[in-house]
Amino acid sequence: MKVLMRGAEPLRLFTTLAKSDRAWTKFSAGSLLDRDSPLSLRQREIVIHRTTARCGCEYEWGVHAAIFAAAVELDTTQLHATVHGPADAAIWSPEERVLLATVDALLDDRRLDGDAWAGLKAHFSDEQAFEIVQLVAFYHGVALICGAFDLPLETQAARFPAA
Repeated sequence: MKVLMRGAEPLRLFTTLAKSDRAWTKFSAGSLLDRDSPLSLRQREIVIHRTTARCGCEYEWGVHAAIFAAAVELDTTQLHATVHGPADAAIWSPEERVLLATVDALLDDRRLDGDAWAGLKAHFSDEQAFEIVQLVAFYHGVALICGAFDLPLETQAARFPAA
């Protein structure tokens, strides 16, 4: 069973799920953390950060902030905004604002109305739009798993910034 490592130790989320072969297989097959994504790594991480922040999942937000934020050039202001900022903040590009608004709409309303879908399609292809929706769904599920098992925060992970 292959699990992502942080240094010499596997992440608690992965070791928890790996206690069940079926749970681990299903989880790892649906993670969308592959190189074939139609989204850029930065786009993917903005969706993941916003989703996990809005779901109150400091565990997963912190892991992604520690592992990916620097690589995708998410600065401290932007990381803060994924937790506390509005989707239309000026620090984001127009397409990034759409990503944030899409996450917010899916989590708040469990759907995208015509205007939200049109906004998404103005910046993203069908394939990218499907990936965005699937990322929100998957990381909403990750947040539920982390909460259900009350996973302690990883020592090397970032913490939610203060409001």
